[in-house]
Amino acid sequence: MSLPRAFVVGLHLRWDGVWQRPQHIVSRLARHVPVVVIEEPLWSPDDRDVIMTDGEVRIVRPLRTRGWSAPLVDAQAIAAARALVGAGPCGVWLYTPMMLELADAFDAEPLIFDCMDELAAFDFAPAGIAERDAALVARADRVFAGGKSLYAHRKSAGSKVICEPSGVDVDRFAADVAPHPLVAELARPVFTYTGVIDERIDFDLVNALADGVPNGNVVLVGPVVKIDPAVLPRRANVHFTGGRPYASLPGFLAGTDVAIMPFALNRATENISPTKTLEYFAARRPVVTTPIRDVMDEYGEIVYAGTGPAAFVAAARAALGVPPERIAAAAQAASARTWDAIVARMIAALER
Repeated sequence: MSLPRAFVVGLHLRWDGVWQRPQHIVSRLARHVPVVVIEEPLWSPDDRDVIMTDGEVRIVRPLRTRGWSAPLVDAQAIAAARALVGAGPCGVWLYTPMMLELADAFDAEPLIFDCMDELAAFDFAPAGIAERDAALVARADRVFAGGKSLYAHRKSAGSKVICEPSGVDVDRFAADVAPHPLVAELARPVFTYTGVIDERIDFDLVNALADGVPNGNVVLVGPVVKIDPAVLPRRANVHFTGGRPYASLPGFLAGTDVAIMPFALNRATENISPTKTLEYFAARRPVVTTPIRDVMDEYGEIVYAGTGPAAFVAAARAALGVPPERIAAAAQAASARTWDAIVARMIAALER
C-alpha cells in the first residue's frame, strides 16, 4: 500500500467549525496529496454545493432542501467532489461510518477509517451507525483509533488497527501571547474550558465551581450544540463566549489560572480522549478533570481529578497551587505528541 494520487475525506463536522482532530490531520495530509473534503448536508432553500478552499484543502458543503434528513452522501455531492479530484480511483478517508458509500463511489484505494469518537454513543446518533462502524472497520485497509478506549473496541480486527491518540500544535499553544480581551479583565482566579459544549458537559460541576470560587470566574469557550440553552448555568461569574477561532485559544488560556474539563461521566464520554488535554499542557496550565479513562490512564499523575461537585471544586482549588515540576511534566508530555509527528506515522503506516 502507498499514498494514493488523492484523498476524498468524509466528514461529519463543519470544516470551519471547532478545530479538531480531522482539521489537524487532513490539513497536514494535504501537504502530500490533493485532498477534497465532503461534509454532511446542511439545510438550504435550494439544492446546491458550496465549494470552499482552506489552504491546500478543498471542501464540498452540500446544501439540501431536506437538510439533515438527506443522505449524508448523494450523487450530487459525489459529482462535485469528482470534478475536483479527477477521474480514476483514489483514497477515501472517513471520519464517520455514515459515509461508507464514498468507498464505492471512488473505488477506494486505500480505504482509511480515522475513528475519533464513539459516535454511536452520542445523543441523536443516526440509526444503524454502530453496525456501519463494524462494517467499516472490517472493510478498511487501515483503522486509526484516536484513543486507547476506541482502540480496545476495534483491535480484534487485527494489526490494521493502530492506536494513534490525538496531538497538539505545541508552538501555537506554548507561545507567549497576551490574554484575550474577554478574560484579561476578569477577577482571578479564572477557570477555563475550551471546546464544544454539549451533552458531555456536567453543568452541576460548573455551577459548583462558580459557587466555590465566588470571587473568581468560570469561562467556557466554544459553541453550544444539541442541548437546551435553558440548562446552561446562570451565574454572574460564569461566561459563555460562543464559538471562537482556533487561533484565539492560546489567548484565552494565557488569561487562565486553571484549565478545566468538567465532563459528565456518561455514555458519550466513556471512550473520549480529549484533544484539549495536550493543548492545556502545552499552554502550561494546570488541568482539572473528571476521571475520564483515557486521560487518567495516561496522565493521571499530571492532572487533578475529582468525581462529583465537591471533589471537582476541591481539585480545582488544589490546582491553584500546582508545583512547577507538574507543569514541566505536562509540557513535556505535550511536546512528545505533535500533530506533525502523528501524520508522519500515519503516512508511514500507509506505505508499509
